[in-house]
Amino acid sequence: MQIKFDASAPANKEVENNVKAFLESVSTGEAEKSCPVILFQDGVKKSYYIRCTVAGETVAKKVSLDARLNPDGSDTFRDNRELMLRNNTFIRMESDAENKREFNDIIAEYITSYSPDKPLKVWGGQHRSKAIMDAYKNKKVSRYHGFRVYFNLSKEQRAELALVSNTSIAASNDLFDRQLEEAFMGPHLRRWCLKMGLLKKGEDFLDAGSRAEGITVQAARSFIVNYFKGKQAGEQLKPEQLDMNVYEPYLCQTGIVLDEEYRKLTEEKGSALWTDKGLAEAGKAFAKLHATQYTAIKKSPLDRRNYRMKAFTLSVLSAWAYVAGLLQAHPARLAIHLTVPEAPKGIPDPLNADEMANFKYYQDPENLRGLGTRAALKDRQRMAQVFLARTTNAELTLDKKLLNQAVNQVAALRFFSRGYTA
Repeated sequence: MQIKFDASAPANKEVENNVKAFLESVSTGEAEKSCPVILFQDGVKKSYYIRCTVAGETVAKKVSLDARLNPDGSDTFRDNRELMLRNNTFIRMESDAENKREFNDIIAEYITSYSPDKPLKVWGGQHRSKAIMDAYKNKKVSRYHGFRVYFNLSKEQRAELALVSNTSIAASNDLFDRQLEEAFMGPHLRRWCLKMGLLKKGEDFLDAGSRAEGITVQAARSFIVNYFKGKQAGEQLKPEQLDMNVYEPYLCQTGIVLDEEYRKLTEEKGSALWTDKGLAEAGKAFAKLHATQYTAIKKSPLDRRNYRMKAFTLSVLSAWAYVAGLLQAHPARLAIHLTVPEAPKGIPDPLNADEMANFKYYQDPENLRGLGTRAALKDRQRMAQVFLARTTNAELTLDKKLLNQAVNQVAALRFFSRGYTA
């Protein structure tokens, strides 16, 4: 079978040999009709690919939906979003496939270093591929579908392909975060979260399509960055100065760009970051807080997802981590912070999620209520003061009185920082 390079694609013998291997192991419509195959090259990342058609029966046998950004990693997880099998669009897609509709531009990588029995790993068109597989499995429907198959991808090319493939669908920033983390930072963040108890064995960071309850890459990055930002600030403060500042917990950027503060921190700390004892102590303490909150709400009449997952709310998580770092130089107050607070009297959960959800400060706009419910800077500042105030006395709980005092403190500090006005 003739293989030609497009005018814009420089000849590459290694890629050509890999295409030959693909054509020998995967049946295509072009091979059946002895049509020449053209090798193209992407203009941005210089990735090589062909356009071809693959029958539904072959898709069912040769396609994998579990593509990996790091093919050689021993503990790498699935790097595509979760399939939304109950979504009405997918249900319609399955019906169309069973009625012999042709699907096109499914983006896949030919790679045999893992799952060699299914060498076509799908990066774009997971739902279409699943519908094609199910149509063959259930009704033996096997018509040809259009594929774009990539070869000999580098780590950077694979990451780019994963991102570009998913921007054409309703993919989430959380998925992009997960893909970038795997491709450019490696498995360190995931391993750390597993060790801390923030992820369970076999669990991965969430994406927007997931129904699971857990932590996102953005939240995990924010926890680590805030711990070290707080630690740096705390080392410069005397004990009597701790409660006299408005602190600004940081929220890591999410999406198709790697957060700069997180990147700089990982470069500065290197491997020592993942074995830092203070950070590990904070991570385990926070995981215990989350587990206690989750269990308490799950057993109560207040059971609802946002209350169960209160600790993972970005303003709560970032503020708690910042205070954990801030108090590293103040061990007596740190010891209080790292313990799970007693639930206020008559309240089931230590974070008092219902009181926070209904919290209203008199200076807030009429349509704004809630404490630790949003990710805005004001919410992060308030939550930092809440957790800091709690460490002034081991007997304190996050009751309505403490919440009001903490928010009043932030407002007063802001007011006096502006100086006297006429």
